[in-house]
Amino acid sequence: MGPSTLQNPREKGRKCSFCGGSDFRLLHEWEPEHSRNSASIAVGYWECACKLAFMDPIPTTQQLPSDGDWWSPQRKMVIRNLAFKKMRARVQNLVFGDARERLIRQTRQLVPTGSLLDIGCGEGTLLEHARPYFTCDGLEPSAVAADSARARGFRVIQATLEDAELPTDKYNVVTLDAVLEHLVDPVSTLVKINQMLRIGGAVVIKVPKLWGPTHRSHGREWNGFRVGYHTVMFSGQTLDNVLRLTGFEPSQNPRRDRALDDILVVWGRKVAELPQDPEALSEEIARRRAG
Repeated sequence: MGPSTLQNPREKGRKCSFCGGSDFRLLHEWEPEHSRNSASIAVGYWECACKLAFMDPIPTTQQLPSDGDWWSPQRKMVIRNLAFKKMRARVQNLVFGDARERLIRQTRQLVPTGSLLDIGCGEGTLLEHARPYFTCDGLEPSAVAADSARARGFRVIQATLEDAELPTDKYNVVTLDAVLEHLVDPVSTLVKINQMLRIGGAVVIKVPKLWGPTHRSHGREWNGFRVGYHTVMFSGQTLDNVLRLTGFEPSQNPRRDRALDDILVVWGRKVAELPQDPEALSEEIARRRAG
């Protein structure tokens, strides 16, 4: 590739949602014709000096297949060593149980029962594993997926998290299984989740792991980027930092952040209430950023 044609986000006035700074460097970029880029425009991932990484520019829904619907069969998706990955998944499931079943089992170490909201619930697969222990709700923007989850008997709100009107202080657990990386502002997202959770409740986050072994090995060809759809990327440290900023204490057990993992799973227990008033909330986040 030749020199980058992408504009540094700071020149457009973009600020990091975590630290509020604008010291960005380009990690990777993809032209529209690249096999991993689902968008009709060139996009890049930028890393802030605080190490949070994000996509810029962010494609509009019109610049993605099927108006940006994640469930679209037209989105580009290149997977290496598919046969090996399927075999590995079968072995892991036989030895440790289904991945979603494990997620619920580990979550119950922190919160054994109560009410649970699965954000980005898809067709309700995770909710099926949670149903024996929790009163379950789902949030899902895709009409196709939401209808499938409702057919399984779940209450599903069809909306994005940004647009949904959700109750405060209701849930004991909120899960985001392969969801947070799709959202533009992780701080605002986790603030909203903090306000939905009761004190002592837990948020469960599963995301691709930036700077994991496969990213280091393959660079911009790493499967985890899902170019056009994954808008923010985390290492274990940056995810912990964002959790603490938004009133959570990251759990060390359970936790999945091992040296050879390409997937990061972190549980955060709500330890602080955040203000509902926007001005007071802005002041509290600024205070927390300042340390």
